[in-house]
Amino acid sequence: MVLAFYLLGFGASASSASSEHAVLLPPAQARHVLQQCSRETPKPVSGVWTVSPTIIAELEQDLPKLSKLVSKTCCGKGLSVPDPSAFYRQYVGVSINGHNYVYINAFRNHPIYFHAKDRDRWRSEPEMVCDGGDSFWGALYDPESRQFSQLSFNGSV
Repeated sequence: MVLAFYLLGFGASASSASSEHAVLLPPAQARHVLQQCSRETPKPVSGVWTVSPTIIAELEQDLPKLSKLVSKTCCGKGLSVPDPSAFYRQYVGVSINGHNYVYINAFRNHPIYFHAKDRDRWRSEPEMVCDGGDSFWGALYDPESRQFSQLSFNGSV
C-alpha cells in the first residue's frame, strides 16, 4: 500500500516524477546538482542514469534511516539530519565507479524567488545555495543495499 502511494505520488514518468517535498530531476541536471559551492559532493561521477519510480518509492520509505548517518566532511562534521522528510529534496541518478546511486540535494525551506511564476522552479532546476549550514545538505542513496552514505552539509557564514 505504501509503495502504491509513492508510485502514484511520483507518477509513471521518471523525468516528471514529484511529490509535495521531493522531485526527481532529469538526468541532464545531475552534473549541475553536483556543482555545489560550499559542500563536498560525491566523486568521481562517471555517468548519470534515469531513476525509476520504484527506486524513488524505496528511497522515500528508507528516508528515516538517513537520520542515523553522521557527516564526516568539512563544515558539518559530526552533524546529522534528525528529520530528513522535513526537507525539500531533489533526486538525480549518478554512477560512481560503475555503481548506480541516487544523489539527494536537500534544503529546509521552500525556495524564495522574486517572481511568483518561479515558485515551482525547484521542481525542474537544481537548487544551489552557498553556505546556509545545516539547512542544506546532500547524501547518496544506494538502491541495491538501500543504505545512505556521504552526508555533507553546506558551509556556514
